[in-house]
Amino acid sequence: MKLFHGSYESESPVIKIGAYAMTGDNVFDGIFASADADIAGSHGRFVHTYSVENIADNADLNGRIEEVIAFLRSELECDDVEALAYALADDECDDSFADMLSPRSCTGNAGWEMQRLRGRVAAHLGFDAVEMEDEHGASYLIVNPKIIAE
Repeated sequence: MKLFHGSYESESPVIKIGAYAMTGDNVFDGIFASADADIAGSHGRFVHTYSVENIADNADLNGRIEEVIAFLRSELECDDVEALAYALADDECDDSFADMLSPRSCTGNAGWEMQRLRGRVAAHLGFDAVEMEDEHGASYLIVNPKIIAE
């Protein structure tokens, strides 16, 4: 699947994992993209193209919910993650679990941290990206650092 990422930079971004791996605030440990180049273009005048095949959706994450729970227990160093795991698997990325999370973003946005965790779960399960709903409808968080712009 061809996905498009809009940017104000002419150089295509690469995926780096870690809070300080990228210049600025590495909020998501990945790159958000759209299947629609025009939507991507609304985020910057440079539109970069990525080819991604292995994309997780809610059914994929729910089908492997025990692995999602185990990953979150390790990632958050907390045992009480079952409700969070189901919320992530169902793409319910809001501030309902703010008390459990330490958002990376300087904004302290718990919903964005849930999106980052959904992406980390997908990467842990072997996916290259994960589908999410946002203000544009379906968007995709590309999480595999081996995927680079064409």
